[in-house]
Amino acid sequence: MKTCPNCNELNGNNRTDCWKCKASLRPVDTYRKTCPKCGLVYSQRAETCEQCGGRLSVYDDSSHSTSSNSGNGGCWMYALAILFPLFGIILGCIYIAKSEDELGKSLIITSIVTTVFIILLTITLSGCSA
Repeated sequence: MKTCPNCNELNGNNRTDCWKCKASLRPVDTYRKTCPKCGLVYSQRAETCEQCGGRLSVYDDSSHSTSSNSGNGGCWMYALAILFPLFGIILGCIYIAKSEDELGKSLIITSIVTTVFIILLTITLSGCSA
């Protein structure tokens, strides 16, 4: 059975077009297109999203990374880990559970280092005021 890349409907092995949405079921190259607004994945021949009408961008299955740490996407998590270490530890555990070990470990380490720094700073400042 072939699965339609557009609507995920099952089709017979001999079909070249989806019976439900008429999308092509022919073999595609290594890339597909995705809608940045809806997140739906289309074949390489599609140009616009059928749901929202937005323009599609290229989505490469072979080099796709689900890590939120690429670019500036993970900066807010590190800021949260520094300002509120408990939240950083919780986020780190969540990312480790999602198999994003590098991001999870670095969030936990950042939170622990921040906590130790805050404790040492508190001890130092309380010793100065006495």
